[in-house]
Amino acid sequence: MSRVVTPSSVQPSNLPPLVIPHEKIAMRAYEKWVKRGRPQGTEMQDWLEAENELKAEMSRTKPPAKY
Repeated sequence: MSRVVTPSSVQPSNLPPLVIPHEKIAMRAYEKWVKRGRPQGTEMQDWLEAENELKAEMSRTKPPAKY
């Protein structure tokens, strides 16, 4: 059995993992929740989506490391 990994979730192993501030994730998750009409029981889904969106955004805009 093989595991398929999508390119957006793959990070080169020589880079440190992206750390997103808790406050940024919370704000994005809250915005997603409000846009959905404030449904009950979507906290985890909103949080994970917000975190993944922010990581993707930061990986696209992060300047290359200088050695």
